[in-house]
Amino acid sequence: MTQLNRLRKWARFLEWTTLLSLMAIPSAIIVGLVISPITPVSLNQRLDALTVSPSATNVQMYAAIGLNLIPVVVLLFTLNTMRKLFSAYHKGEVFTDACARLIQSIGRGFVSLALLPFVLHPILSVLLSISNPPGQRSISVNVSSEMIFFALSGGLIIVIGWAMRQASELASENRAFV
Repeated sequence: MTQLNRLRKWARFLEWTTLLSLMAIPSAIIVGLVISPITPVSLNQRLDALTVSPSATNVQMYAAIGLNLIPVVVLLFTLNTMRKLFSAYHKGEVFTDACARLIQSIGRGFVSLALLPFVLHPILSVLLSISNPPGQRSISVNVSSEMIFFALSGGLIIVIGWAMRQASELASENRAFV
């Protein structure tokens, strides 16, 4: 089996895997929101590093859920971009500018997934503790190894995308020369 055939086989498998993930993730979130009631206790269980005020209003809790869905949207966008890349690879399109741009977009998605918690965590901590009496309100900032990993991985993928753009230009020149 040639390298291109092996690449196309794996790309097809990964394309289907990402497609299934694109369907499963929103479905699981919807089922979770429908099945379990939105209360301060249930939100405390879902939001690991945050403490929800017992007197939080429904508006505050639904706003927190909405804010927590922003990274999910970015994840779904990134997964869909990965699906497009795998689809192109399955078709045998490897050294193309379109694939290089998809790779860079995936890297930007990973960097976004690293930065969003850094921005959203303080907003959520204020939102969910604002109902507490003065002196018991809080703001917290969170940096995790996962955030650092996503940032570094995203940077690496962006650089690989730049290298792939150079490779696609060389491949295009070689096709024109022959």
